Amino acid sequence: MHGLQTLDTNLFRFLNRSLVNPVFDWLMPVLSGGHGFKQGFVWLAIAAGVALFLFGNRRLRLCVVLTALIVGTNDGLICNTLKHAVSRPRPFVTLPDARVFGKIGDGYVPPEINADGVNLAAGKGSHNSMPSSHAANWFCATMVLFLFYRKSLWFMLPLALGVSFSRIYNGVHYPSDVLAGMFIGAGYAAAAAIGIESGWQYLGRKWFPRWHAKVPSLVPGLILRNTKSQSV
Repeated sequence: MHGLQTLDTNLFRFLNRSLVNPVFDWLMPVLSGGHGFKQGFVWLAIAAGVALFLFGNRRLRLCVVLTALIVGTNDGLICNTLKHAVSRPRPFVTLPDARVFGKIGDGYVPPEINADGVNLAAGKGSHNSMPSSHAANWFCATMVLFLFYRKSLWFMLPLALGVSFSRIYNGVHYPSDVLAGMFIGAGYAAAAAIGIESGWQYLGRKWFPRWHAKVPSLVPGLILRNTKSQSV
């Protein structure tokens, strides 16, 4: 376990310190939502979602609703629960040489060992590093959009990878935090889509036959065993 932590820390230092350049110093905070871009992106995403829901076809509307539902529950239920359960300090809290958004040592909390050998500073600073919510949410959204529109992978995957890398470059996550977020986000999205589609195929046919006849699939790009997915 110690060896994995050492590898994680060394890889973090390489990505956080050795790849420093002026372009990344501007771009990576932007990808993480810094420089005021987060609020603008949120409002743009909401406006685009509302517009697509109001003026798009049925497939687009389903995509918007399920993206909001799955990403929202992934962030609020899955990631937050895991972060509080693991309670792993962010790298800039425990590594004095970590570069957090361009500043070295910002946020570092030095140990305060008392007579009993207990680190009194362990509860100080920003914890909740594992997993990365940014990585989880972006890969969650990427998976949902991929199930509806295969070609969306061409622009969503580079964005998701860029945002994920920015969390390490900006010093707020270890590589393992980001990797875990990727798998959790994509895995949860796939599992949620399968669960929703399976529930609709069983309960929809049984309880809402007229609605099911009009909307035979809630995730048109997902083909389940013993069911025939139809385009909407």
